[in-house]
Amino acid sequence: MLGFIVNPVAGNGRGAVVWKRLETELKRRGAVYRVRMTSKEGEAKKLAAELLQKEEVTHIVAVGGDGTVSEVINGISESGICCPFGHVPAGSGNDFARGHNLPSDALQALERILAAGKQKRIDLLRVNGQLAVNAVGAGFDGQVAKITNEAGYKRWLNRVRLGTLSYVISMLRVLVSYQPCRVMLTVDGKQEQLENVWLIAVANIPNYGGGMLICPGAVPDDGLAEVCVVSGVSRWALLRAFPLIYRGAHVRHPAVRFFRGRHIRIQAENPLVVHADGEVADVTPVTVEVARQRQVVSL
Repeated sequence: MLGFIVNPVAGNGRGAVVWKRLETELKRRGAVYRVRMTSKEGEAKKLAAELLQKEEVTHIVAVGGDGTVSEVINGISESGICCPFGHVPAGSGNDFARGHNLPSDALQALERILAAGKQKRIDLLRVNGQLAVNAVGAGFDGQVAKITNEAGYKRWLNRVRLGTLSYVISMLRVLVSYQPCRVMLTVDGKQEQLENVWLIAVANIPNYGGGMLICPGAVPDDGLAEVCVVSGVSRWALLRAFPLIYRGAHVRHPAVRFFRGRHIRIQAENPLVVHADGEVADVTPVTVEVARQRQVVSL
């Protein structure tokens, strides 16, 4: 039996609109399902665990954005019950859907889930006790995530379907005052001391922040995380290079380096804000590991 976790305010109300379409189709088909609607941040994790433990649900579907995806997969993990995960995108960024080539149309996404066809096991990133599905970032992008989530313009831009611009606006705000620092990066036991570091992104899929190809070589099921480090560049040179990230062309920039591994430790001379799937998770020092458990995803 399918269990749906719906975030009605995702995409500034798009979640509710998408669910109405899904519900109509499910009823037309006579499908048996359970649904829970979230009413606050963090609730999707609890609801996912409850559906699995109390409602005999065998397949969980998240209807919302990347935050909903992350919470639901954390809920599945905490329930201790292994089940397939499906996603109908309804957020502003939808990086998970983009990274796994899921349909953007709600009914097409539902059709794939109901068909119970192709599935794969994807890696998860564990950071300080929680799981990240897409990426973990420290430094500049952690601060940008913090500012974005606190900003009133994020809600306004979501309302006019321009939610991805909120990240760009926050980036420009943070760029003015952010101070890069020295970082000790350890990847699978190998240490690298890096000077004037702006950001470190640890990714499971190529894109984050609403479509930016931060780690173009990231593969979600290879047992490794890709690490992108940006360092040794002026703020104005960084600003000029920023558009390159949308097509992955930053990989050739001299200020960008890449690493790959299962166990990543980030230590900095100043505490850096850390985000997990766009939500502030901690400050450095922090350890990111490719988790032993893997999540089954319906494609």
